Amino acid sequence: MIRRIVQRRNAVAGFTLMEMLVTLVLISFATMLMFQMLGSYRVARERVQAQAGLIDRQALFQSWFRDSVHGLYAAPKLHLDGSAEQFSGTTLNPLYAQEGTPTQIAWSLRKTSDGGTEVVYAEAGKERWSLPLQGAAGAHFIYVDATLKQTDRWPPQLGLIDPEGLPALIGLVREGRGDGVSQLAAVLGPLLPPKRLYGDEQTME
Repeated sequence: MIRRIVQRRNAVAGFTLMEMLVTLVLISFATMLMFQMLGSYRVARERVQAQAGLIDRQALFQSWFRDSVHGLYAAPKLHLDGSAEQFSGTTLNPLYAQEGTPTQIAWSLRKTSDGGTEVVYAEAGKERWSLPLQGAAGAHFIYVDATLKQTDRWPPQLGLIDPEGLPALIGLVREGRGDGVSQLAAVLGPLLPPKRLYGDEQTME
């Protein structure tokens, strides 16, 4: 009698084969779902990092373009030469040399292998940095004088502009965007022009 009671208790305390199979199936499903979630998280994380990196580069471009243009100045044999595709001059706000050091810089636009456009920064005759302009069919630089007259080259071909003078504003226009100008920076001197229009600056959204 006692032996039968012990056998019944042992039978109740254990798992049947069916219960073990069901448990294993549930564990395998949970493991599969966990790996799928980890894979989705990894993909989402990589996309966020890539997007964040692009945003950081865009923000750096805006800041560096503005700072280098702010520091442009003109003097005998040191003048700004600009076209729709590029401009070069001397700035006191270089990106790689010590701040306050007169440094020759150039901003230019060039086509990429996929047909897009990228902006390129060169300092002391050496290319230092480039950034693709996402979502732009093309781009060009503009120059605005103290009377708010816009031109696609500097010095302008027409007009009484001192060749050693500076524009009041330099802008980068991204074609195919509804807002037109994507980056506009004021030339703060120290020489010409006497009228500073930095309050009219616009930055990329």
